[in-house]
Amino acid sequence: MLQSIRDRFTGAFAMVLIALLGIGLTITLVDVDTGASRGNFAARVNGEEIPLADFQKVAQQQVLQQEQVTRSELPEAQKLQLQSNVLEGMVRTQVVAQYVNRDGYRVSDDRVVESIRSLPAFQVNGKFSSDGYRATLASQGISTAAFEQERRAALQIEQLQNGLLESAFFTPAEYRRFVLLEGEKRQVRFAVFDPGLVAGDVQPASEEALRSYYEAHPDQFETPETATVEYVELQATGLPELTDPTEAEIRAAYDAAAERFETSAQRRARHILVAVDADTNADAAEKLAAEIKARIDRGEDFATLAKQYSDDPGSAASGGELGWAAKGTYVDAFEAVLFAQKPGEISDPVKTDFGYHIIQLEEIREGSRQPFDEVRADIAAELRAKGAQDRFFELTEKMDEAALQNPGSLDAVSKVAGVPVRRIEAFTRAGGEPLGAVRAVIDAVFSGPVLEDGENSSLIEAGEGRALILRVVEHRPVRLRPIEEVRAELEAAVKADNVARLVAARAEKVAETVRSGGDFAAAVAAEGGKLTAPALPVARNSQDVPAELLAAVYRAPRPDKSRPSVGTVALGNGGAAVFAVDAVIAGSPEEIPAEQRDARKAVLARQSGVAEVTALALDLRRDADVVIAPDLFAEKD
Repeated sequence: MLQSIRDRFTGAFAMVLIALLGIGLTITLVDVDTGASRGNFAARVNGEEIPLADFQKVAQQQVLQQEQVTRSELPEAQKLQLQSNVLEGMVRTQVVAQYVNRDGYRVSDDRVVESIRSLPAFQVNGKFSSDGYRATLASQGISTAAFEQERRAALQIEQLQNGLLESAFFTPAEYRRFVLLEGEKRQVRFAVFDPGLVAGDVQPASEEALRSYYEAHPDQFETPETATVEYVELQATGLPELTDPTEAEIRAAYDAAAERFETSAQRRARHILVAVDADTNADAAEKLAAEIKARIDRGEDFATLAKQYSDDPGSAASGGELGWAAKGTYVDAFEAVLFAQKPGEISDPVKTDFGYHIIQLEEIREGSRQPFDEVRADIAAELRAKGAQDRFFELTEKMDEAALQNPGSLDAVSKVAGVPVRRIEAFTRAGGEPLGAVRAVIDAVFSGPVLEDGENSSLIEAGEGRALILRVVEHRPVRLRPIEEVRAELEAAVKADNVARLVAARAEKVAETVRSGGDFAAAVAAEGGKLTAPALPVARNSQDVPAELLAAVYRAPRPDKSRPSVGTVALGNGGAAVFAVDAVIAGSPEEIPAEQRDARKAVLARQSGVAEVTALALDLRRDADVVIAPDLFAEKD
């Protein structure tokens, strides 16, 4: 059905899968029936299956991304929770996609084409690459038809989201409350306790304390997961120079791309349109057009009559002027008359689907073709570039085939590519030089077949003109280092923990004193804190207050009339702070410039719209008939 779309793609790149539904929901699986037999599906949603392979692919990607962030292997329980969240997201997407199909949301082929062509992942030097599009989807095991169907579904969902967002509204009371809260300021006194204040008072930790901390915080003393990786990398820029194209080849390319170097013949015209619409039927329109043509024949000015009578809003004000146009611009009947006229001729009324047109041809611009000598150098450069690209793709295909036929070694791949096998001793989930932190490379290194089975990876596109195949020689899982090996780090960590406890105790002592009616400044001085003076009115975006302290100030309850609202908070540098909120100053809509008020209204409207989208997705999910494959989340032994 979408072959016509694929045929219109023209023009190498890395592929990223596009998420269908961007609503940030966290929903627990509910009303789930597990009475189905385990098959090649992860879940059935109202009778439609979510393929098991699709779920596994997305879940593995999410696990790998999280492990890259934490630079460690996730515990099995966290993996299972992440997989559960992934499946819930896919179920939610499915029910919303079913809803938009059922309710008649439709997207044209042209819109699907435009969407795919505009994705940066499918562009090379700002232009869409058809060859890269198909090749990358194939490398991911995705057909073009399936991807186009996914894009159509995504655009249908986007229609739904946009409609709900645009129709969202809020009351004046909601807006005022929003402004009052956003613009709220708090009059606050605070003091900071630096960790250096008590560092000299901390005694070396006992062996028992060290071991207790070591056992309670194993993640601080683990080695990262690493792999020794061998790889063969081919770069297009490193290929041997190709021979220059011959003169005959350049000439043949020039002749084959004749349209590229030709300027089509064009016509500049005016017209007067008498539209057939609800106000004017076909007979009346034809009669009026004939009367206008008669007046032109009697010598009245065409442009003046166009301004008076033409129903074309785009040209009437300029006397019916249409500008220059080549063939293919206008509907067939109009174009047939226009391109048969001579300059100055005025046609009889021409009927089209829009009504009746009177056409005046003003000027003809003949087509032309750039001479061969003017474009010869450009064509030769393009042929050299294409030859290099063809050679690069040819070699990468041979590399991929060699890797498949020789799964336990890269020697055959190296021979085909003409480059040596290279090695990285400690590649982590954050990457490793010289390959860097390319997502596709990291995913390949830590995929099951490569990491656990010792197989060669498939061909990996690591950027424009850069491809490689790799294998894992040795895998070193996360390891807890022996206590003796980490003793210096352990002692420092325990000391820092004890310092933080001591400064927190001093801050809390001040807070208790103030809560009991004591003087804030005197209590701070007694404990050696650094007091801010005078009291500050802080806003939610204040930059001169530590972020942890600012968040705690706005979490604190409002002070009552007799005493401040007091609290403490740990700081990121190991210190602590104590604060006293003396007053809350509400925001004032009148103090906000009109432009900023409008921006705040837009924010509030979007928040309201997102809430509606979220509520719809929740309702659809709750009412859906969802069957989860048995043992899908069974914990591994």
